[in-house]
Amino acid sequence: MRVLLVITDEDWYEDAGYAAAWVRALEEQGAEVERLARVPADWPVSGPPPGRYDLAIAHVLVEEVVAYAPTFALAVLLEAVGVPLLNPVTSLVASADKLVTHAVWAAAGVPQPAAWDLARVREWPMPGRQMVLKPALGDGARYIELVGDLDTAHEVDAAWRAHEVSGGHRRGAALLQEWIAEPACARIFATPTVTSLVYEKSREEGALVTHGTVYPRVYEAPPDTARLAQRMVAALGGGLMGVDVLVEPDGRLLALEANAPFGFDVTDPQQGRWVARAALAVAERAAAERTAAA
Repeated sequence: MRVLLVITDEDWYEDAGYAAAWVRALEEQGAEVERLARVPADWPVSGPPPGRYDLAIAHVLVEEVVAYAPTFALAVLLEAVGVPLLNPVTSLVASADKLVTHAVWAAAGVPQPAAWDLARVREWPMPGRQMVLKPALGDGARYIELVGDLDTAHEVDAAWRAHEVSGGHRRGAALLQEWIAEPACARIFATPTVTSLVYEKSREEGALVTHGTVYPRVYEAPPDTARLAQRMVAALGGGLMGVDVLVEPDGRLLALEANAPFGFDVTDPQQGRWVARAALAVAERAAAERTAAA
């Protein structure tokens, strides 16, 4: 199986170790792996080599989708010439913008915290309750705030826009979201048909966000949790994503977030094996479909 890993080679991301972990995990499963960060110089003339890749894993960060960065351009090119992508361009874009993600899930009937675009809100959507304010783009945990009224929400949003103007991260729309108090947050790697183990994220009591990559609980996904994770990916048109599911104290499950370019614990070989096998299974299905259509 020949796999192309599309991932940035910028120093600031290289140190995270995700590229090396992907390559190692795929090669351990017998795949041949090539890595590119941009469209090669000769491809505008020659095009990608026909039939060279059985699968392209487009690890395109949200920031790169927004800026139409070289990795995103390469993913678009590969899909246009028929290379099977682990996550199609549609799912890369839909998962990059949380406003779009929530709208897609709403259309598919996926249970999730209620969310509104702050710019279109004229009255507080949930009277008497605090709400979460987070950006549609980028790492929500980095900028997330708990707010109690529109004035406070707009003050936070204004600070975000000032930071953008000065060269800071682009936030996209500001989202007001229903606050789920004291949930467990479960990270699951999922395709439309299978799920990994559940990795419960670490969160201090009363904290708004989780922290770190140490998981206090790891367990087999209960049937309801597995089905929700699979629906989250399928609705977005994805092949393999890392999804976050909120588990309320009463057991209610809610879809929080889906990541097409997801990182996994580079120190956990079990995670690497699972995602590599799941990715290669996508390539095998694509190859079988091509053979059947020939």
